[in-house]
Amino acid sequence: MGDLRFGWGNNSKLNSNASQYEMRMSWEVTTASAAFHRLFNQSLLGFVGRVVKVFSPPQSIGLLFEFGPGERDRFARLVDNRAFPPKTLSEALREKLVPSIMIPDNPGPGHRDAWWRKLAAGAAIGASFREQGTDTSVHIAFNSTLCDVHVDRSGFAVTKDGYPHWDLNNVLRHLTLDLAGDKLPWVLGSVAYLGRNNRPIFQATLHPWLAVDLPSRDNDRTAVKIGLMVTGNF
Repeated sequence: MGDLRFGWGNNSKLNSNASQYEMRMSWEVTTASAAFHRLFNQSLLGFVGRVVKVFSPPQSIGLLFEFGPGERDRFARLVDNRAFPPKTLSEALREKLVPSIMIPDNPGPGHRDAWWRKLAAGAAIGASFREQGTDTSVHIAFNSTLCDVHVDRSGFAVTKDGYPHWDLNNVLRHLTLDLAGDKLPWVLGSVAYLGRNNRPIFQATLHPWLAVDLPSRDNDRTAVKIGLMVTGNF
């Protein structure tokens, strides 16, 4: 038999009211771990010492954890290698086989887009990175002891002409879906049907939708569209 679960408000699991085994084996953690493995070809749980919190729908699914002994530096190297451009010829040759897939929220001084990316970095617990693309997007933030890995339902960081930028409508979608789910979870509702292997067969979230059509060669007016949208895995 499957397990039907509804989400409304803050449904995060804390280590004070769930065992480490329950938290590690939750479908939210296994799903976030699978997304992490897709990008880095390494197990996320290998870096985990203690799970502090599991993020459940309508929040963006994932986990907050403490690094295991000696794992923080190894984790940082892994993420840096997939986020920053190569510095030497040998690194550049290797980069052809392992392309950059993560965009740092704070690119450092001297970048033309540093000011707006720092706005996103300021909300994170430390150094933060986003998976490129406008579909679901892995978001990673970590400091010296803690790490937050979750899967945003709307990515917005894309690279064009060698420079990363934000896709406007996906930023708006991210604000009304992912950030609303994290900061104002009572405005969203979710439902998930879990199979026998504790994996979601069906998962959907109902959320507000906001889009802006900017003036272009074919249209000289700005149109704002507001509504409701259902996203998830069906």
